[in-house]
Amino acid sequence: MQYITATLVEDTKKEGTPMESNVTVINATNEFLNAEIQKRDERIQQLEQHCQSVTQRDYNTRAELDRIKDQMKDWTLEALSNRDISDSNAEEIADICQFELVQEVEAEVSVTYYITVNVPAGESAEDIIDNIDFDAISYDMEAITNVSSSVNRVDI
Repeated sequence: MQYITATLVEDTKKEGTPMESNVTVINATNEFLNAEIQKRDERIQQLEQHCQSVTQRDYNTRAELDRIKDQMKDWTLEALSNRDISDSNAEEIADICQFELVQEVEAEVSVTYYITVNVPAGESAEDIIDNIDFDAISYDMEAITNVSSSVNRVDI
C-alpha cells in the first residue's frame, strides 16, 4: 500500500502577535484520495442538477405569471368594454399587473391613390407604378404597428 504525504502550512497572525505556522501532515492512500475525488464529483453533479431544477422552476413560474397576466388583461378589457368596471379600476389593475390597456386589432382599409407619373419613352406606366412602394407611406402614430398593401388594378 502506497501512502501519499501532504503537508499543509497555514500562517496565522493575530493582531499584535508574531507570525505562527500551523503544520498539518496528512497521510493518505491513492484509494482514499480517489474516493474523496469521487465524492466531490458526485456532490458537484448533485449541485448542477439542483441548479437545473431551480432554473426550470423559475422558467415555469415565469410562464405561469405571464399566463395569469394575460388572463387578467383579457378579463379587464372585457369587463371594461361591458362597463362592469370603471376606467380608473381598469387602470389600477393594469398598473398592478403591468400591462397596457390596449388591444391589437387588424383592419382592412381600402385606399385609392391618384398618381401622376412621367413615363419615359419606351416604358409603360404600369412598370413605373409597379415599382412604387405603397407600404412606405408616412404615418405619425404609435398606434399603427403594421401597414401592408397590394395593388389590385391600375387604371390609366
